[in-house]
Amino acid sequence: MWLALEQSGALTRRYLKLPDGVTEDECEAIASMFGNVKDFTSFALGDLLVYARSHHGEDFVVSVMEATGMAHQTCENLMSVCRQIAPSVRREELRFHVHAVVAPLPPNDQRHYLKLAVDNQWTRQQLRDAVYGPPVLPPAVTGDLTSVARDVLAGAKQFGDGWLITRDSYVRLKAVLEGE
Repeated sequence: MWLALEQSGALTRRYLKLPDGVTEDECEAIASMFGNVKDFTSFALGDLLVYARSHHGEDFVVSVMEATGMAHQTCENLMSVCRQIAPSVRREELRFHVHAVVAPLPPNDQRHYLKLAVDNQWTRQQLRDAVYGPPVLPPAVTGDLTSVARDVLAGAKQFGDGWLITRDSYVRLKAVLEGE
């Protein structure tokens, strides 16, 4: 399919232009293909970078990272997952980001949780909750309006022309305002 898309001019390194008449099934097949390519490249790049570092040294691995065009930290994350999860433990049925959840665990625990994820068709978040427990939020209300507002402003991040705040900041601020 990839080759057919390239040969028809519908797929280049910078765009995908599908002709009219592509069916829903074909769209799903293309999405699946790209998802599989992304997963493959995540594992393949991670393994390549691990190899480059161990066989050719730090200076060379930096050159390889630059050749990917990816951020240094992204490459480090790929290497970390690939270093920590042996190919024999990796599951074909699961995406790279699901494997990343169990990377810090010992190999036997990795196998156990990855098997559970496959058997139960867990999402990444369900796997995270099974491994680490559900996330615990800090108390929703602490302090008065002024101190909560200061905390919200201190944690706000600029995003374009606006600002983003965490869910917890929103919950705390809303609770304080409703309590007045």
